Amino acid sequence: NSIRFLPLSDFISRTKNPRLLDDLNSLSQQLESTNVGQCEHISEHFEQLRKYHIYNDKYESMNKRFNDIKSNTQTTEEYESMLIILKELKLLTNQNIIRMKGRVASLFGNGKELLCTELVYQNILDNLDAAEVAALISSIIFQGKRTNEKDSTNNSIDKQTVTPRLEQAKQRLILVARDLDRLQKHYKIYSYIEEELNFDIMSIIYKWAQGATKFIDIMNDQDLQYIDIQEGTIVRTIMRIEELCGDLRNAAKTVGNTQLFDLMQDVSKGIKRGIVFAPSLYFSDSITIE
Repeated sequence: NSIRFLPLSDFISRTKNPRLLDDLNSLSQQLESTNVGQCEHISEHFEQLRKYHIYNDKYESMNKRFNDIKSNTQTTEEYESMLIILKELKLLTNQNIIRMKGRVASLFGNGKELLCTELVYQNILDNLDAAEVAALISSIIFQGKRTNEKDSTNNSIDKQTVTPRLEQAKQRLILVARDLDRLQKHYKIYSYIEEELNFDIMSIIYKWAQGATKFIDIMNDQDLQYIDIQEGTIVRTIMRIEELCGDLRNAAKTVGNTQLFDLMQDVSKGIKRGIVFAPSLYFSDSITIE
């Protein structure tokens, strides 16, 4: 098998785009002139910048969704249908007062509020360890092209190694997503929650969260041989999983579930490591792939 992930130094030496090299040299000179490397708190500053971009992306995503909701609820019938759905899911009272479950749903900003709320309230994560949880919620986050599970020549999902507990939780998650779609469709609000679940990199995230695998091994793992995916997509997915862990921690705190809170802490610790969260990755003279 050919190596799919190349260190940055190899990429630069092999590139045929001279303009890219000029841009990199120019950026390097600008960084040297600002004495960034001499800052004693450079790691903290990069972490603050990373969090800023995460929350800014979340704000823009929520603002876009808010505008979409406004445009999609122009009619009284649609609005009333959404209220009925929220009441049936016990997010609202019959007097349109937000319940505790509704407050929990408002904590999630990833566009999957209903699914993530049921994840908490139906205790789907119970009995899973941290690596299994990371793997399961990757299916909510990962937005890559799905493989065809029914195609015998492209059966990466069947080849993935998952634990029996993780497989059981996966099936429960699918059923919950299906029920949510069915409920909304009944009231003529069409959603595709089940269709948007993507389990293609579940085993990859499981291995990463276990802490025994280096990132370069992840990119050359046999479970990726059927999937066309770039390393940047894997990195972004892991970072978004960590972000969802924060939302789930807040949800656990809201409902007083200390066990879930501690579990999500462990998930974050398991995935937040190595090159994926290295603040100086793009500014180092020599890159070491972990």
